Amino acid sequence: MAMSSEAQAPVAAAPQEQAPNVIAQNGNRTGSVKQQLSRLFETSLRATFAEDLNIEPMVAACTANFGDYQCNNAMGIWAKIKKTTREFRNPNSVGQAIVENLPPSEMIESTSVAGPGFVNIGLSNQWIAQTIHNMLSNGIGTWAPLLPVSRALVDFSSPNIAKEMHVGHLRSTIIGDTLARMLEFSNVDVLRRNHVGDWGTQFGMLIQHLFENFPNWEDVGEQAIGDLQEFYKASKKRYRLNVEKAEWIIYVTDVGQSLHFTMLFSAAKRTGWLPDPKIKAFPKTNHVGFCLVLGSDGKRFRTRSYEVVRLLELLDEAKNRNKAELLKRLEENGKLGEWTDEELEKTAEAVGYGAVKYADLKNNRLTNYTFSFDQMLNDKGNTAVYLLYAHARICSIIRKSGKDIEDLKRTGTIVLGHADERTLSIHLIRFAEIVEEACTNLLPNVLCEYLYDLSDKFSGFYTSCQVVRTPEETSRLLLCEATAVVMRKCFYLLGIEPVYKI
Repeated sequence: MAMSSEAQAPVAAAPQEQAPNVIAQNGNRTGSVKQQLSRLFETSLRATFAEDLNIEPMVAACTANFGDYQCNNAMGIWAKIKKTTREFRNPNSVGQAIVENLPPSEMIESTSVAGPGFVNIGLSNQWIAQTIHNMLSNGIGTWAPLLPVSRALVDFSSPNIAKEMHVGHLRSTIIGDTLARMLEFSNVDVLRRNHVGDWGTQFGMLIQHLFENFPNWEDVGEQAIGDLQEFYKASKKRYRLNVEKAEWIIYVTDVGQSLHFTMLFSAAKRTGWLPDPKIKAFPKTNHVGFCLVLGSDGKRFRTRSYEVVRLLELLDEAKNRNKAELLKRLEENGKLGEWTDEELEKTAEAVGYGAVKYADLKNNRLTNYTFSFDQMLNDKGNTAVYLLYAHARICSIIRKSGKDIEDLKRTGTIVLGHADERTLSIHLIRFAEIVEEACTNLLPNVLCEYLYDLSDKFSGFYTSCQVVRTPEETSRLLLCEATAVVMRKCFYLLGIEPVYKI
């Protein structure tokens, strides 16, 4: 029997991660800001309205300047009760009642009801600052979201071991690895499955499935089994649900296989292996489809001789191009002598490989994207190069301050006295709900958008707020450190190695 191989992203050495923070392991996580507010509004809704209405809190981050978050339940509730209630006159009065029954919380600084019952929430500056400081003290594991699943299986990129990997394996590997990392960060037990030549397990699943469904298989003949590929898929799904006890099974393949998975999932529900999602949410299955990587001609990405691009050559090209640009930059700045050959090599690899990954992940997986070295290796705009250099600049600010950041974590405090300090801080504390959204919808590009926006928010903060040699130095250095910590976690979840100097 051949050995079973777990899926590993081949496109870069995976960033190393320390064990989860103790607080996260002990289950003392409070969840995202959105989840915390939802619990408060759930208490209010239960106190205000009949339980048979089955109302789930609808809390979302505000996109306008009405507040930081908003509860949008009032109109829906009014539609259900307007024919029978005498207590409420309109959606606005419903919103007012929701606010009146909110339990006291140090999170909330202010509330207001706008228009047809939109409840606007302003978060407390002191609570925001303390939340960020607690993360710096206890680790970013305390910001992991709470997901309604404890065990998931991610099946991605199963290349033929007899053939060299090519660009066609790129999207499944990168997307699958990122989904697995985000779920693992959320304290989900993730089974990464990439069975390469594990024929003993595969035949075992098939034989068991055959005996259970066709006990007289020798008599009924091969027509009873039908399509062997579909039969194999069904046996594998059964194995994963019943033997590996996965609550959520995620298949990462190209969209061309969507119909196969739709039929497979339908069959699993008909046989009772999967429940009706309207009755029971788990176990469940999802097909994570993705579209094509295109060349500059708008066709499937290939070499000029129309051969499939080998992945190793593509990665080497990205690394070499970045190294040449890095050497040019260092020579122009007169800093080449400050770098060792090993530092140059590691930085070129981290940035080059990271550029390839990020160029894929920042796109919605259900869209094609055009592969371009020039675009992905650009140090301006929404690229890994720009983001990695932004992180390195933040690290440089902290280093040049001459302060011990660990000492500041123990003795300093964060004060949000400037509008741009608050804007940055609000974005930082939304990290958990972004990971939750990316996991729930199986869309890594959501995390990429957050990371790019974080860099933009930091630029606004740094432009407006002098950090070093000011009365606010300690607080602002802690905000710099918090930004760097969150960026590094984003990089890790995307499978990208951070760089610390440029």
